[in-house]
Amino acid sequence: MPVRLKDIANDLNLSQMTVSRVLRGHIDVSPETKARVLQRVKELNYRPNVVARSLRTGYTSTMGLIVPSLRETYASELAKAVDKTIRAAGYELIVCLSEDGSASEQRNVELLLAHQVDALLIVSIQESTTFFQGLSHKQKVPLVFINHKSPDSIDNAVFVGIREVDVGRIATEHLISIGCRRVAYLRGPRTYIGDLRYTGFRDALRDAGLPHRPELVIDGLGAETSEYRRGFDGMLRLASGKRRLDGLVAYTDMMAVGAMDAAQSKGIDIPKEIAVIGSGNEVRLCEMRIPLSSIDTAGYEVGQSAGRTALRRISGAAGSGARNVLVPPKLVLRRSSTR
Repeated sequence: MPVRLKDIANDLNLSQMTVSRVLRGHIDVSPETKARVLQRVKELNYRPNVVARSLRTGYTSTMGLIVPSLRETYASELAKAVDKTIRAAGYELIVCLSEDGSASEQRNVELLLAHQVDALLIVSIQESTTFFQGLSHKQKVPLVFINHKSPDSIDNAVFVGIREVDVGRIATEHLISIGCRRVAYLRGPRTYIGDLRYTGFRDALRDAGLPHRPELVIDGLGAETSEYRRGFDGMLRLASGKRRLDGLVAYTDMMAVGAMDAAQSKGIDIPKEIAVIGSGNEVRLCEMRIPLSSIDTAGYEVGQSAGRTALRRISGAAGSGARNVLVPPKLVLRRSSTR
């Protein structure tokens, strides 16, 4: 016969409410009582009846997180932070991957809602928000969009991300601060995030009194091409142009690595002749060959903020009505831009 919460309470001469509060992570229980309950739970191999609890309370104490992949440092750090943040409040996290595209993402949304998660956190790969707008009319579960701006028309949604304009601005300001005056830019896709980072690049040039030179901006070069190849080919194009560059901002670290390899193939010294900075702070890339300066997009901090935001939305706490939560990016200096 399965062990019940009532059995643990009787064993320890405690109320069921006290045992329940310990298992839900409440902090208003003495450390001694908490230790006794957790030890007995471990001894008896107690597993809460989630179905019964959800029928009783209307909550499952679970949240869903959908990310495109966990291969990148950013996504894995984000998921780790969300899990740690909500686990401390007694919630469990279910993680789904949308690697196969928007159809896979939508299936995962429906799956998690069918499991009656108390909040849904999404790093969406869909540029259109039509699916989520339709969803909001049927579901009142809090939606937390991460790094993808939620439309104002979705009443139960909030956006958590970094200040994307600052990613391009901080990277460019750094290169200008070390003496670069002809700064090139390898653009990302023409998306919400890509456009904001490019705006930051242009703002930094303007504020420093430097001209924006369209010939030093390399556009996407085809989404079907790998990021490394885009960076490599982009640098070859820049190096063959009439205007010489002395600094390069890349939309991602992988594009920056490709650009550095291309520069070296042409005998260009990095950072002496061209200083390079990427974005994402992917350590496995940034520490290859010439260590790469990068903008840390704060995956762990964004995950913490997303988890806290979801908890506030569920509880209806004061201040939970904020629609945008923004985390500042950070500059990480390495040899590729150190002069």
